[in-house]
Amino acid sequence: MSVLKAMMAPRQGELVDGFHEVDVYDLLGACTPETTGVYLTGDVDQEFLAAHRDDLTAYVRDGGRMLVNGHVQRIFLDGLSRWRRLDFRSPADLALNRVCDHPVFSGVDPKALLYNSGRTGPVPFDELEQIGVAGFYGRGCYLDLPDEARVVHTIGRTAAPIDYEYPIGAGRVLVHGGNDLLQFAGEHRGTAALRTQIIEWLEGR
Repeated sequence: MSVLKAMMAPRQGELVDGFHEVDVYDLLGACTPETTGVYLTGDVDQEFLAAHRDDLTAYVRDGGRMLVNGHVQRIFLDGLSRWRRLDFRSPADLALNRVCDHPVFSGVDPKALLYNSGRTGPVPFDELEQIGVAGFYGRGCYLDLPDEARVVHTIGRTAAPIDYEYPIGAGRVLVHGGNDLLQFAGEHRGTAALRTQIIEWLEGR
């Protein structure tokens, strides 16, 4: 059982924090029968992935799991929707609302994901509202979701979907419409479990 993290960087399958890191251009060759899940960082080459849409879709259909980060503009998996930028004026337009429980986010307060402060230690939420910068988690949404999609988080006063999951055959896809979820896993946010829960979901647990 192994989980791959596909990146835009030279990698040789090194195990780092629970992920076997691979260059995205080597992803198809790195997917073996033991590969249960793939984490795609938000900056991966979507043109390359789109050229291999059938292979990637078949991987998920056969029982694999994939976590997609970032702004999807090229459809590289069946069922994906294109990311759309939100018109926002204030943090209230970017606030997260959890509409469906999901094991990746179990125990993670959506408010802990809203602000970045630059500090390495815990900062109370009321202080973050004064000093923090909102929008790092996401500033856009996904519409036109597949029929069986389950929305996990909506964003802002318009309640537009930003995170959703859907099935392809025996596998599942989780899409996050913003910066890499792993960036939000940290003790200072009270979200350290997020990394472990991502791995467990990609392992099918």
